[in-house]
Amino acid sequence: MREIQQALELVSTYLQGIWLRRRYFIITAWLVCPAGWLYVYKMPPTYEASARLYVESSTFLEPILRGLTINTSQRDEINLMARTLLSRTNLQKIARQADLDLQTRTDKEFELIIDKLQKEIKVSGTSRENIYSISYSNPQPQIALKVVQETLNTFMENRIGSSRADSQAAQEFLDREIADYERRLAEAEHKLSEFKKQRMNILPGSESNYYSQLAAEQQRLEGARLELAELETRLAAARGQLSGINPADGGSTNISTQFDERIRQLQSQLDTALIRFTDNHPDVLEIRRLLDSLVKQREDELAALANAASGSTASGFVATQNSLYHELQLNVARLETEVASNKVRVQAFANRVRELEARMNLIPEIEAEFSGLNRDYNVTRSKYEALLARREASELARRADASEQDVQFRIIEPPRVPFEPSGPNRRLLYSLVLLLGLGAGVAIAFLRSLISPVLSRASQLAMISDYPVFGVISHTNKAKILRQVRLHFVYFTALTASLLMFYLILVSNDLIFGRSAELLMRMVR
Repeated sequence: MREIQQALELVSTYLQGIWLRRRYFIITAWLVCPAGWLYVYKMPPTYEASARLYVESSTFLEPILRGLTINTSQRDEINLMARTLLSRTNLQKIARQADLDLQTRTDKEFELIIDKLQKEIKVSGTSRENIYSISYSNPQPQIALKVVQETLNTFMENRIGSSRADSQAAQEFLDREIADYERRLAEAEHKLSEFKKQRMNILPGSESNYYSQLAAEQQRLEGARLELAELETRLAAARGQLSGINPADGGSTNISTQFDERIRQLQSQLDTALIRFTDNHPDVLEIRRLLDSLVKQREDELAALANAASGSTASGFVATQNSLYHELQLNVARLETEVASNKVRVQAFANRVRELEARMNLIPEIEAEFSGLNRDYNVTRSKYEALLARREASELARRADASEQDVQFRIIEPPRVPFEPSGPNRRLLYSLVLLLGLGAGVAIAFLRSLISPVLSRASQLAMISDYPVFGVISHTNKAKILRQVRLHFVYFTALTASLLMFYLILVSNDLIFGRSAELLMRMVR
């Protein structure tokens, strides 16, 4: 509690010291406030020109041409353009088109104007709605309007110009790449053609693999050999039959009958059955019974032929035997011809297989080279066709841009300058100057009281001295002192009231007329 009381006494002492040095307060306020108000009064009015722009990045053609043309992110491109609008190159263009360069004499002054434009031109917007605002303040409304108009034009022209330049650059790039790939495609076709002329005759075929060709030829060779062996077997059998008949002799035991083929079949079946069954198996017994019956019938037929031959003339029997011999000769001749032709086929297939086997080491190299040429040709052709498709898409996009721009600029609010100046806010500045002057006066009075303090209470003397205070003696000429205090208070009050009155006049003038005090002075005059 004592600490609080001491703190309150200290604050009271400081306030009393400021009050005793109030002449410094009022002098400082009268020095600061009129000077500040004069500066604010001389500040020229500024006019803020503004414009609002809506950028429509989606058009009616976009859903129709989706997938047919080359599309870019228009929203990102517009945002990038908005961020780079205040580059030095664009600002130099805006300054020249707004005739700001006529106000400069040197390059340094022009650069200062560019720096000022970069700070004062404000471009704000929302990327989601694509609405952008451009504003600029200048004491001359015509210049502010020109700067905003030229900034707006630069924003739109840069988009159109960049779109055309990008389209032209893309078209030129595609033309160069297509010409290069066309040349490479012609070279690949020429290499492939020369390879086919020089090396394809070595390959077994252009449609099948070498190893499958070799396997097929080996299969044909085996088939031809089996067929030749079969024909040779048949030829040997035919020659055996032919040797058993004497064309000049009437008797022969090697005469073929109608039962011979059936007997051979039954013998074959009997051999098969004996492999599977025993001799007493019913199937084996039945085959043997049929075989014995056919053998007996054959012997009966041969006996009948022998009896017929003995009872007939010798010439008739010889004629019968000669016709049978002739047929056997024809059969042998035919089989010999077939055997010879099959030998030729076997030899041809063998030669073909030997030729393929001899090329076994060379064929893979040729096939690898052929596959490489084909791969290079296919890759080049696919790239060439892709570039052609891209060029067609680019051309379609360019024609779509020519018919309707992919980005539409719609001016929501054209550049305009209000009749009333947008700044400076004189009422706020007058108030800030008043507060600054009063604060400076209080600070000076406080510093003065600290430098040369005045003791007005016994407690102050007790705080700064080690000696006890026994009492307080009043001044003998108290009435004179009170008159001086009242006179000083009147001066202080009058000067403070004058200062506040001057402030109220300035604020009222700006509030009522909205113009500087110069207009009021002219009206008074």
